[in-house]
Amino acid sequence: MDERTLRNDIIHAARSMNGLGINQGTSGNISARCGDRMLITCSATPYDQMRPEDLASMSLKQAGGAWTGPLKPSTEWPLHLEILRGRPDMGAVVHTHATYCTTLSILRRPIPAVHYMVAAFGGAEVRCA
Repeated sequence: MDERTLRNDIIHAARSMNGLGINQGTSGNISARCGDRMLITCSATPYDQMRPEDLASMSLKQAGGAWTGPLKPSTEWPLHLEILRGRPDMGAVVHTHATYCTTLSILRRPIPAVHYMVAAFGGAEVRCA
């Protein structure tokens, strides 16, 4: 996939999360592998105002957190970077603040794998921290 299409897809996914109630306001973030770089949503910017060219680009190989783009990357960039570095088989990271998942995590209760796609990730439940 070319970078322009990937940038558009990230923005579409971010806006869809808000529309579906998975995120509220500026919470959560999305990153995707783009060759040897990571594209990530920007910090403190509402998704309905974010444009594809606003996404920050960061090297997956260099240390230090240097980025290019007009806006700062999400403050969660280290989490995204380490996941994509550690799992070359993964193409994207989606971090949400879904209301019910947040509630279950506060209660320290696992989320049951009620859908086969959840179970496909390796178990009968998703543990919450």
